[in-house]
Amino acid sequence: MMDANIIIVGAGCAGMQLINALLKLPAELTGDILLIESNRKIIHKSWCFWTHKQSEYDFLMGKHWSELKFGSSKSNSSSDITPYRYNYINSELFFEYHNQLISSSSRVKVVHEEVTMFKSDSNLKQVHTQNNVYQAQHVYSSIIDYSSIENNKILLWQHFKGWFIKTEQAVFKSNQATIMDFNIAQGNAVHFMYVLPFSETEALIEFTSFSSLDCYSDQEYDAYLKKYISEKFNCSYELIREERGKIPMTEFEFPACSSDGIIHIGSAAGAIKPSTGYAFNRISRHTEYLMKCFLTNNINIKKMPGLGRFHFYDTLLLQIIQNQPEKVSVIMEQLFLNNSFKQILSFLDESTSLLQELSLFNTLPKRLFLKQVFKYVQAQL
Repeated sequence: MMDANIIIVGAGCAGMQLINALLKLPAELTGDILLIESNRKIIHKSWCFWTHKQSEYDFLMGKHWSELKFGSSKSNSSSDITPYRYNYINSELFFEYHNQLISSSSRVKVVHEEVTMFKSDSNLKQVHTQNNVYQAQHVYSSIIDYSSIENNKILLWQHFKGWFIKTEQAVFKSNQATIMDFNIAQGNAVHFMYVLPFSETEALIEFTSFSSLDCYSDQEYDAYLKKYISEKFNCSYELIREERGKIPMTEFEFPACSSDGIIHIGSAAGAIKPSTGYAFNRISRHTEYLMKCFLTNNINIKKMPGLGRFHFYDTLLLQIIQNQPEKVSVIMEQLFLNNSFKQILSFLDESTSLLQELSLFNTLPKRLFLKQVFKYVQAQL
């Protein structure tokens, strides 16, 4: 049995942000830290989020945009979002920075093993792997078991495939990111395109679906991408690289800790916003909260913030995505037509007042949402 003061299970976005925060503390406060990750190779991806103030990871941002665009069959609108900015981080740079941070620290040890179970023994928590048993006073884990989600809870998927392309002609507006473009075939799910230009000739163009399926075939993704690029930009281009992934969208309220006292982080703590899939900012805020708990020896860890009225709003939209996906583009169209982009970003960041939220909902299809409220109340009975 091997001991450490802190064990972190999972070297993803949440695990690395936690490591970064812990290593800013004196070594006598943290003691030895063990990081357990089953995969030696992390799948690289793009992380986007918006801020209106300085961020912890500003130095890693590969690009930011001061203007956003929304597109649908009835409307194409764009707006300057200052003081907000929409930010992009390449996870490859993110992990490279944190791995260097870990390598230069004598208090962090990394092992690549698969965790099989957790146990509690007196004041210590045990982490069992296929090869060893580790124990520590503090254990944080990002392992998520989707089978634990109750059967009566919605579980959908945001799945996507994106192409990084380089065009021969200047076709992109480099300071404007397209957050949603519904001008593509919808099928029996929610489909939209997402465009992040890095220059006038380079961009990430991504097809995204909200559906009960967790992926499409490569042929289906590629058909949407080819058609969109051809119709929207009508240009020759070189495919530089691809990315794809999937993100859970669920109303399930993830517990802050397990029954064994293991503290959840990242997806396991509910850091992914159910209705949008955005997580980077929420992970950062959760990390700050966990650090305060660590420094004050607070063991009564609370669930992720946002499980009040914002969780209710998310659940209403998930119900619509699940049962009436064809209505989502109409909802988004009304949202972006009748509200400022800044107000929408503030709402999605869960920083609006109740009065502001009522004003926003007043611009959306009222009968549709009232039906969802009735369904929600019935489900709680």
